[in-house]
Amino acid sequence: MSQDWKEYAQRVLEEWQPKTKLGMLVKEGQITDIHEIFRKGYQIKEPEIVDVLLPEVNARENQEVLDIALTVRMTDSGRRVRFRVLAAVGNRDGYVGLGIGHGREVGTAIRKAINYAKMNI
Repeated sequence: MSQDWKEYAQRVLEEWQPKTKLGMLVKEGQITDIHEIFRKGYQIKEPEIVDVLLPEVNARENQEVLDIALTVRMTDSGRRVRFRVLAAVGNRDGYVGLGIGHGREVGTAIRKAINYAKMNI
């Protein structure tokens, strides 16, 4: 792991306030490897867990938007447009996650899809 990613992981760890038991274990340093999460059968419910344990996943070249779809719903007041985005993240060393995000704006939907993909590694 390069020095930049170690610094990024350290910054995320300092700023992050975990909301789950697994998140607290990762922040306290009791879980230091993603293999431990899979062995113990935990479900990843916070994207920051992946940011700390696999920081190279956050590189732009390791995140890919696979599909952007426009969905339209007709209401009494007119058309409501939303976007559905399919994204993939990985570390190019065996870990891959896919996620689908929805939003009224493309940028919001992309961020949601990437976060869901991180939680689905």
